[in-house]
Amino acid sequence: MAIISSVLLLVFTLLSYTTRTAGNNINDITGYLMTLFFVTVVMGFVLSLLSIKEKYHWKKYVGIGINTFFFILLVIGLLGNLVDIVNAFS
Repeated sequence: MAIISSVLLLVFTLLSYTTRTAGNNINDITGYLMTLFFVTVVMGFVLSLLSIKEKYHWKKYVGIGINTFFFILLVIGLLGNLVDIVNAFS
């Protein structure tokens, strides 16, 4: 899941630099990518935590580290957006 999340983050970042107009569907595509990124990060984090009891392998711990990093970034982003929403309505 960490590889899929990394690719989605890269594609989303590249698409965010393109010019957006009403005529193209880039806004829809980036919205779908953001949703898919959210799902893959949460799934990757949960599955990596469930794999802790499995046999030792260095790839497992690299995956746990990457998934934890993405999950922390996701939580920070969500909290930042919630703070902005609360500030906008108060």
